[in-house]
Amino acid sequence: MRVRLFHTIPGEQRTSSEVYARELANGLQGLENNPVTISHWQPGSPLRMAAARIPSLARLAGYGDRYVIYQWQARSQNGDVNHIVDHGYGHLAFSLDPRRTVVTFHDPMLLKLRAGELPITSSPRLAMLGHRLSLAAMRRVPYLITDSQSSKQDFVRLTGCSPDRIRVIPLGVSPHFRPPEAHDRPGRAQSPRKILHVGHCGAYKNIEGILRALPLIEKRLDRPIVFTKVGGQLTRTQKALIETLHLEGQMQHLGAVPLHDLPRVYADADVLLMPSLYEGFGLPALEAMACGTPVVASNRGSLPEVVGDAGLLVEPTDVNHIADAVTRVLQDPQLRQELRRRGLERARRFSWEGTAGATLAVYRQVLEETR
Repeated sequence: MRVRLFHTIPGEQRTSSEVYARELANGLQGLENNPVTISHWQPGSPLRMAAARIPSLARLAGYGDRYVIYQWQARSQNGDVNHIVDHGYGHLAFSLDPRRTVVTFHDPMLLKLRAGELPITSSPRLAMLGHRLSLAAMRRVPYLITDSQSSKQDFVRLTGCSPDRIRVIPLGVSPHFRPPEAHDRPGRAQSPRKILHVGHCGAYKNIEGILRALPLIEKRLDRPIVFTKVGGQLTRTQKALIETLHLEGQMQHLGAVPLHDLPRVYADADVLLMPSLYEGFGLPALEAMACGTPVVASNRGSLPEVVGDAGLLVEPTDVNHIADAVTRVLQDPQLRQELRRRGLERARRFSWEGTAGATLAVYRQVLEETR
């Protein structure tokens, strides 16, 4: 069976989707009696690169790369099974054989935004138009894969898609993410408490909620704290909020951290804080648990599915609720140890081998139905 994976364009920095594609491919290749030959297709971004010196033009050029050039190139790239690894590229199903194509739908963020279900006022018009095109193309394929039951339920509710066409296959966590041999960092008892967030700074990540909770946490702890941010650049609004709340001395922005360094960053934190307004899965929560780091996460979207009873769940729009949960974790060593134990146990339920095996079953079903 020749499986063709269609990746995201590098310039768009869709990191989670590329982690998914890479780990899925490794998992498929590691299966016993592996019947799959995997090939990868990832075009460049010539228009974006040509316009790189003008940011506003570069963003527009990026749409040309995705919806014109990539669309055209995909026409000659069919495998026995085609797998589009990010629903933002679902429009490629117009160029591929739809009967042999599956798409992974990671989250219904734009669907929920369009339905007014997220407290976000701005609407990216070009992204919305592209999303509608991708949704139209995805109606042509026999099966969609989602990362969580939450994403499946929202997709069915907001599109009218038959639930029989959707397969829920959770993501996994790499063995690379594990507790360090020495868990306590030197001087941990006297050092500032470290609160970690991993991910971009888009509106639904609720970075503003974290920032507003920090002064409350520090006051309740009566000791210094540091907010360590891994991921994209803060927005102007978020930077202004940091100045207003006088948080400059508590910020540690690491930017993009190489994969091999991420376990150390997780283990160095006292708690991962992820109060997102919505997540299609929430891979950082799983990675943190696998590294033995306690998790405080939102009670919305898929995060309760991922975290279960291994972390504390909070209402993401309630800053006091966020502050209370983080303070409990940081003040109570027995609670931290219990969450660490539960997190390690829960993380063992998620493996990329399991993801790969379930995905292979979808591939086989596609092939069977096209014979």
